[in-house]
Amino acid sequence: MRIFSLRCLFLAVPMASVFAQTPALQMNIVYVCTDGQSFKVFSCDNTTGACDYQNYKKGQAYQRGEALRVQLVALLPAKCHAQTPAEAQADPHRGEIPPAPSPFKARASAGSNGSGSTAAVNSQTSGPGGFKVGDTVRVLIDGWQEAKIIQVHGGSYVVHLPNGIDVSKLWPFEVRRLGKLTAEDHAAGQYDLHDRVQVLVNGKWMEGEIRGQNLNMYDIRVPGVDTGFGSDIVNTTPENIRMSTKPAPPPPAQRAAGQAPKPGLASCAGQYEGRWEHVSGMGGMKVVFRSGKATITEGLGGEMPFDCFTGDGKVVFYKAGSFTPFSYDFDINNDGTLQTPLGAIKKMGN
Repeated sequence: MRIFSLRCLFLAVPMASVFAQTPALQMNIVYVCTDGQSFKVFSCDNTTGACDYQNYKKGQAYQRGEALRVQLVALLPAKCHAQTPAEAQADPHRGEIPPAPSPFKARASAGSNGSGSTAAVNSQTSGPGGFKVGDTVRVLIDGWQEAKIIQVHGGSYVVHLPNGIDVSKLWPFEVRRLGKLTAEDHAAGQYDLHDRVQVLVNGKWMEGEIRGQNLNMYDIRVPGVDTGFGSDIVNTTPENIRMSTKPAPPPPAQRAAGQAPKPGLASCAGQYEGRWEHVSGMGGMKVVFRSGKATITEGLGGEMPFDCFTGDGKVVFYKAGSFTPFSYDFDINNDGTLQTPLGAIKKMGN
């Protein structure tokens, strides 16, 4: 379940005003969200600002983890509301998953080194993850961007952004090194987009790929798994993720320039040349053929380049080097025009 949407809004809006404008977060109450999903909060830690919560799927306990209180409060009341007695009777929620060790507490404790003193941490040569004041790192703010560390505070860093704003970011979820992550980074719960990982699903480790992140929650595509609503995206915490040990699949075969992608196809060079447009003269689709290549423009869209081939009464298009055809092809009409998804086109110029 994706219940997090921490955006730049929280940089501009003071924390106190967020709480003042929204209902208080209630404990042990089921919250029903507009996307059809739901969650319950068990407790919140005032020191770390993290809340222990549980997701539900079709009324059954599904996942348990932690999120910052400010993220959950931001959902109320526009996206999620406390379940009414009538809703509870019609759609009861059952089950409770045992809590896992708090990653917020663990990382904050590791970062403070037990000193409990901000000044002492700031005076150290490095903070959690091995970074120090003056280092350039990646920080999570509506996507990853570079920033320079200006202060160390326990398990977090104050960084200076390119736009001139200084913000506090929690390690390891919002701060990571430039370049490729290390084994130590993965052990701390850090993964990058498209990393090949294994994820624990219903007690079984399955192969997947990182597709997104919101603080300590990752979206992982797991082929063959249906997590509800026809989705194969698993949303979980780092404790249920590890790097894949399987070798990477070989890259797709590349087609040499001019090579036919399959038997029965031949280059359209010399057969179709020039500018082809809608037979009515109105806008819609334009195709410019040049020496076996075609540039397609649909309506107000941009130009799309392809290799062009003919066969079986059709003109077909392939991306350069690919053996996979584009999502559509053109039938060759008896009058020599080409039938496109937006209507017939004919040669209108060289």
